[in-house]
Amino acid sequence: MSRIFEITEKVASYAPHADVDLINRAYVFAANAHAGQTRRSGDPYIVHPLAVADILASLKMDEATIVTGLLHDTVEDTHVSLADVERHFGSDIAQLVDGVTKIGKIHFHSSEHKQAENFRKMLMATARDVRVLIIKLADRLHNMRTLGFMSERKREAISTETIQIYAPLAHRLGIHWIKQEMEDLAFANLEREAYQELLGKLQDRLEGLNQIRERLEVIIQEALQRQGLNARVQGRMKHLYSIYAKMQRKHVDFDEIFDLVAFRVIVDDITTCYQTLGIIHSLYRPVPGRFKDYIALPKPNGYQSLHTAVIGPENFRIEVQIRTEAMHAYAEDGVAAHWIYKDLDASPRERESFKWLRQLTELLQETDNPGEFLENVRLDLFVQEVYVFSPDGDIFALPRGARPLDFAYAVHTDIGHHCIGVRINGEMADFSTRLHNGDQIEIMTSPDQTPSRQWLQYVKTPRARQAIRQWFRRQEKETSVRIGRQILKDALGRTEVGDRVLRRLGCESLEELQQRIGRGDIPIQNLLDAADLDHTKPLKLRGVTRAMMQAAECCHPIPGDPVLGVFISGKGMIIHHRKCPQVTESKSGNWLEVNWKPQPGQLFKTGIEVRSQNERGMLARVTNSIASARSSIEDLKLRQKGGSMTELLFLIEVEDRKHLADVIRSIRGVDGVVRVQRRNQVGLSGQAESRSLAETLRDFFAGRKHGRDGKGAKHE
Repeated sequence: MSRIFEITEKVASYAPHADVDLINRAYVFAANAHAGQTRRSGDPYIVHPLAVADILASLKMDEATIVTGLLHDTVEDTHVSLADVERHFGSDIAQLVDGVTKIGKIHFHSSEHKQAENFRKMLMATARDVRVLIIKLADRLHNMRTLGFMSERKREAISTETIQIYAPLAHRLGIHWIKQEMEDLAFANLEREAYQELLGKLQDRLEGLNQIRERLEVIIQEALQRQGLNARVQGRMKHLYSIYAKMQRKHVDFDEIFDLVAFRVIVDDITTCYQTLGIIHSLYRPVPGRFKDYIALPKPNGYQSLHTAVIGPENFRIEVQIRTEAMHAYAEDGVAAHWIYKDLDASPRERESFKWLRQLTELLQETDNPGEFLENVRLDLFVQEVYVFSPDGDIFALPRGARPLDFAYAVHTDIGHHCIGVRINGEMADFSTRLHNGDQIEIMTSPDQTPSRQWLQYVKTPRARQAIRQWFRRQEKETSVRIGRQILKDALGRTEVGDRVLRRLGCESLEELQQRIGRGDIPIQNLLDAADLDHTKPLKLRGVTRAMMQAAECCHPIPGDPVLGVFISGKGMIIHHRKCPQVTESKSGNWLEVNWKPQPGQLFKTGIEVRSQNERGMLARVTNSIASARSSIEDLKLRQKGGSMTELLFLIEVEDRKHLADVIRSIRGVDGVVRVQRRNQVGLSGQAESRSLAETLRDFFAGRKHGRDGKGAKHE
C-alpha cells in the first residue's frame, strides 16, 4: 500500500481536489484482478500498473488517466470485462481502458523507416483520446525499465519497436524526458558494446564536465542578476543516445564532440527570453549559424525556446536554451503539461503550423474544468488519413474515406486493374465500403478482369483515378487506331495514305490519322474529300467493339433493327435506326454499316404508343402488363383525345425486338386497350432533365381527381 500512497500524495500535490478515493478503489480493483499473476522478474503483476500510474502522476495527469494506468491491463489479461470497468468506474475510464487495449493489439512488423512513420501515425489516429497515447507511453517506459528479464531476442525486438515507434511518438507529443529515457534504454539493448564504451568515456570526463557545468551556471546566473533579471539556470549532460546519434550522423569520434553540456535558462516571459539572449552573447562569442528562434517559429510538435551556441571558457562549446516556465513545462512533458499550465506565451498565429496543439491550447484556455476539457479533447492529428494493413503486415496511408480500390491501386497498378473482389478483416466486402484505421485488406485478382468506368465513382485517391483513366485512354486509343485502320481500308481500299492526304487532314502521321478517324474527330466525308473519292452508299465497317457503340436517343434503336452508325467525337459510335430523320435527311458520307450485337442481357430504351379507353384504373392495368413482360418504364406522357380516348406514350427498356414484341402482346391483352404500336420518336429521353415518371403520374391523377385533364378540359 505504500506505493499507492506515494502516488495519491503526488496527485494531491498538483490537484488538491482530485478524487483520491477513486484512485484507491482502482488500485484495490486491479490488485484483486491481477491476484496470483507475476511478471518475468517474479514480482507480483500489480507492480507494473502501479509503476505506470506513478509515471502518469509524474506527468501530472488527471485522475481518470491515473486510474486507467492502474486498470489498463485488466481487460486484456484478467477475467475483468470492459462492462465491469464501466460499471465500477464510469464510461470515461472504460473508454480509456478500451483505447489502451486496442492499440496494445496493434503490432509493428517492419523495420523500414516509412513503415515506422505510418505505424506511429496509425497509433495516433486509432487512439482518439490523447490520454490513451500518454498511458501507452508510460506502459512502454516501465516495460523498457524491466527489460532485463526478457530473452535476448525479445529485448532486441521490443527495443527496436521502442526506438522506431514509441520514442518518436513521445517526441511528437513533446514529452522530452520519456523520449530520452526510452532512447537510452533501447540503445543499451541494441548496441551493447557501443553503449558501454560511450558510457565509460563519458564517466572518465564526468568530473571535469561537472566542474565546467557548475562554474558556468554561477557565471550566467550572476550576469543575469546584475541586469535585474529573474532566472533559473540549469546545466545538464546530454543523454547517451543523442551523443551516439550525433557521432554516427557526423562521422566523428567521441573526442570530437564538444557540446556535451547544455544549459537551460528559464525566465518569466518572452521579453526576458530575448534580453537573456543578448546578455549571454555579450558574455561569450556566439557560434555562427547556430541561433534558432523556436519561440517565433515553434517546432511542429509545439516546442518553443531560443537556441544558441557560444564558445565558453577554454574554447569549450556550450549550447544554451532560453524559455519561459510554461515553455519549459511543455518541453519536458509535452501535451501532458497542458493539464497544469493553461497559458502558453505563443499566440495561435504562431502555432498555426501545428493545428492540433493550437486547438488543445485554445480549448484549455476556454475552460477552468479539466474534466470538461478532457472530455472534448480528441486526437485529430491525422484526421485526413486512415492506416490499413496488407495481409503481409505492410501499412498503407490513404485519405479518409478511401475505398478498397484505392488500396488495390496503392499496392500496384496491375493489382488495381485486375481486382475482382476484396476481403476486409477476413470478410467479403464491396467496392463502396469505406476503409477504417487498422483494417486488414486482401485484394483478389483475375487476369481476365479489366477496369470499369463505374470504378471512378468509388475511388478517392488521385493515383487510382488517374490509373483508371489512363487505362481507358490507352484502350480507347488502341480501339480508335484499329477502327481508323478499318475505315481507311473500307473507304479507300487500303490502310495507308500519302503525305498529301495527311497534310489536307492536318495529321503528322498515319497513326494520328487512324486515331482521329476512329475517334470521330475527322468525319469520313472529310477523308473521302481529301482522297478525292466519292461514295454514294454507307461504308461497311467491321471490328468495332460493343463498348464503342451506344444507341441514339433521337430514334431509340434496339438490337434487330436495321441501323447505321456515325462517329461523334468524344462519344464513340452512335447507332441510329435507318429510318431516323437524321439518317434520311443527311447527305453526308459519314454513315457506316455496322454489325451491332450488344452484350447479352443489355437493355435499350424504345418508345411505344398505347391508345385506350379513358377508364378508371386503365393506367395501372397497362403499367402492370409492361412489368409482367419483364420490362421497366423509364418515362411516360399522357394525352387526352376526343371520344373518351387517352394516348399513353411510354419509354420502356427491352433487350431486343423479340422482347419488344412480348411487351406489345402483353399490353394488347389489357381490356380497354384499342391500339399498341412502336413509336421510335416519342419525345421522351429518360434523362434527368425530362419530367420524372412520378411527377407525370402525380399530375395525371390530380387531374382525374378534379375531373379535368392537364389543359383544364373536363373529362367526359
